[in-house]
Parts: sequence; C-alpha cells; structure tokens
Amino acid sequence: MKPRHLTAILIFLFILGSAAPVIATGLWASPADFRYNLKPGQSVSGEITVRNIGKEEVNVNVTKKRLLMDSVNLVYSDRGIAQWITIEGNTSFKLKPGESRKIRFTVKAPGKINYLDAAGAIVIKGLPVQNVTGGIQIVQGVELVVPIYVGLPGPIIESLKLEDHSAPKVLLSFMPGKFTYLLKNTGTVQANMTGAIELTGITGTQRVPIEGVVYPEDNYTLVETWKPGWIEFGPYIAKTEINYGRYHQTKTIETSDTVIVIPAWLIILIVLGAAIWVIRKKEIEPPISIRIERKK
Repeated sequence: MKPRHLTAILIFLFILGSAAPVIATGLWASPADFRYNLKPGQSVSGEITVRNIGKEEVNVNVTKKRLLMDSVNLVYSDRGIAQWITIEGNTSFKLKPGESRKIRFTVKAPGKINYLDAAGAIVIKGLPVQNVTGGIQIVQGVELVVPIYVGLPGPIIESLKLEDHSAPKVLLSFMPGKFTYLLKNTGTVQANMTGAIELTGITGTQRVPIEGVVYPEDNYTLVETWKPGWIEFGPYIAKTEINYGRYHQTKTIETSDTVIVIPAWLIILIVLGAAIWVIRKKEIEPPISIRIERKK
C-alpha cells in the first residue's frame, strides 16, 4: 500500500437468504482522517459527522480499531491504539435518508509506551434496514475507515528488519513475477520506505519503484511486480534497495536475486524449428520397398 492517508470505502456483500434485487446503501463521513501529537497520559477529543446519502434507512455500527496496513492487506486489531480510543454514546443506531449524526470520541495516550507512532481508526459500517419475508436477498453494505494517527514524544529509533523475501526464478515474456518482502518495524517510529528493484541484464536495466510505510511493532508484506517484455531475455540480476526513516530515508536494506527470462520468440523459434525438422525428415526418408518372391 502506498503511503497516503487511508480513507477507504470497502464495499462488501452479505447474502441473507434466493436471487432477488440488490439493495444498496451509502454513507458519507467527514473529516477524512485525524492526526494528533500527544504526550504520555494526555487525551484529546474528536468528532466525525456521518450522513446517510443513500435512499434506504441504514443500520450503522461504529467500532474502534488499530490499523495493520501493508501492500497486500488491511487488517484490524483490538490491541494497541484501539485501547486508547473511547467512543462516546451509542455505537449502533439508524439513519434515515439524508439524516446525519455526530460520532464523538476521545484518544488518551498511555502513561508509558515503547513506541512513538501509532495508527488507529474509527470504522463505520452501514446496512440497509429491511424486512426479509423469504427467499434469498442480496444486501450491499458500506464500510468507512476514518484513520487516527498519533505521534508521541521520546527517543527516535529507526529500525526496519527484513525477515524474509522471495523472487521468481524463471519468467516468460509478459509473465508477471512477484517480488515479496516480509518486513518488521522493530523501532519506535514509523518507517517511511522508498527505493527500487533494479533488474539488469543483456538488454539493459529495468526499474521497479518501492514505496510504503510501516508502523512500530507491525509486520509489513511488500509485494512488487515486474513483467519482462518482448526483448528481455537471459539472466537478470535483481538488486533491491529499500531506504527508510521517519523523516529522511537514510537507512538501507539491500538484497540480490537472479531471474532467468525465457523470451517468447525463442519458444516460437524452437517450436517452428522442431516442426520444420519433422517435415523435412519425412521428405528425405527413402520409400519402403517390399519384395515378394514366389517359390518355383
């Protein structure tokens, strides 16, 4: 996942009973995210306005979560910053079309903490209010994620560990290959990542850029893809450089892999050559003669 404010609308389907019309819903929330700098033990309050912009009455459920984000997954947790957040009032309510409501919350930093950056969220889910009388009805719901980023004072320790990685061994032309890196932030602050995978071979160098952000104590799965074109062939040295740091990417993780690219045109030539060889072999083979002798 690229480093940016996470303001996602995740659409999901719930099967409640046989083929019937799809009932859609819609929610809107503002602000898009929150950013706080807190001291240990300090608290701050925030407010989100959520509005029903659909045509159906909606059941709304509000929860607080810690965000675990990488380039593959968005995962929720009830640990860490999720325990710092308190939602005021009812967390389940109904909204009629056009109706809105304020969601108030507080964030209180713990008195002692061993990391300085945290990412949480208020998660707002909505489903249409409906009466199911029988059969199967497909309901389309909506989920809004409003991130809450918190920074705390303390010693800045920038540490990102590459725990494992994998790269393709052999690729065909136009066949995408995945480079996967499992990273863990063992420092006290977020690690903002930049860098690239440079693939150098007979036909030159290809560059695949890298971006991402890893929060303290989080595991991060970084996945990048390279697809060789028509002219790429032979062995390629894939050198990966991941630069990271909270403000300036001054620390580096490096790896190197070898990828063999088999070009499509070579396969075509081999197949054509084999076909021509078989045809010509049949043409030059002498005819089989059969001699029959009669007894006198």
